[in-house]
Amino acid sequence: MNVPDSAFSALIFSVALLFSFITGASAKLNTDPKAVAYYEPKALGGSMLTVQREPMNIIISGLSDPAALTNRGVTNWANSIHFGAECLGIHLGGYQAANLGDGNGVVNQTTILREDYKLPIGTCLQSLIGGNHFRIWRQNGPQSNSGALFLAGSAEETAAQNHDIIPNGYDIGRDDIVKRAIAGQTSFSGIIYTTTVQWLPNLLPFTANEINHNIAVDGRVALLTIDAETMGNGYNCKGSGLCPTLNPSTCDQALSKVVDTTIYRTDT
Repeated sequence: MNVPDSAFSALIFSVALLFSFITGASAKLNTDPKAVAYYEPKALGGSMLTVQREPMNIIISGLSDPAALTNRGVTNWANSIHFGAECLGIHLGGYQAANLGDGNGVVNQTTILREDYKLPIGTCLQSLIGGNHFRIWRQNGPQSNSGALFLAGSAEETAAQNHDIIPNGYDIGRDDIVKRAIAGQTSFSGIIYTTTVQWLPNLLPFTANEINHNIAVDGRVALLTIDAETMGNGYNCKGSGLCPTLNPSTCDQALSKVVDTTIYRTDT
């Protein structure tokens, strides 16, 4: 059979793609990387401090896998390093606001994620005894749309101490998040993450009296780049000890009802 070269190449590609799907090979999610890691807020009329004067000490690069930059995606990544949504979805503290110099002006945080202590209801424990947490803003305005996420990480006291920031809590909180993220591959809900860090030394040149609680910082910002890929076909039906008693088709029926914008955890 005489097959034109272009048609033959397309046929080979289709067969290879089908083989990859059948074998459940890991699939890279990065299909549309952005051209810019971030834009410096100060250069565009913004600030690396929130309106409440807390430092945004971590940036998730706009060059990260797009799947890790959505609200759902960054929450899933956070779950993989043991941070989660607030206890029972209830936010008792105040919202913070920031201007990332992207043309959106001053906007409230996108979300806040708290340390879960590797427990199903761990964020409730964090709300009680304190620990690490971070707030998120997205740089996506008309003036500078990098898609990067700016995080304000900090370690805080117990509820009895009004969740005040612990001594050196901004640097401690940042370092803990980075340490978890770059320790090796992390995974959650069928996605494997590989995170790398670059330290930016001059984005937080603020003195202690310019920062909330008069807490000094070392001035460094961690620029994280997250690579994401699916684990095989993205799910399995091993489940808990009850699963062997169920009809195998039950797993596929459940999968068909999964809402793509929802993060499913054992405590909700």
